[in-house]
Amino acid sequence: MSSVARLEQMVREVDGLAANKPAEDLDLLLAVMERFGDRLVDLAHLVLDDDAKRSVQIAFTSLSDKIAATREAFDGCDGATDL
Repeated sequence: MSSVARLEQMVREVDGLAANKPAEDLDLLLAVMERFGDRLVDLAHLVLDDDAKRSVQIAFTSLSDKIAATREAFDGCDGATDL
């Protein structure tokens, strides 16, 4: 499967989630975003030079950290409403 076809498949997956369950399952959407980031890093290693690969890795590590922080924030909100 070509890199472009893989990217198109990932975009369809995220688009489908956003269209079908826009706010129902935030955790699922965050998990898909993490997988999407991991796949993009894998694809980047196939097509980019070493400097660009490092930049992509740094960017997606930052994205992963932000996703984890978002999960923690929403978990905190859930706990606050369970009083």
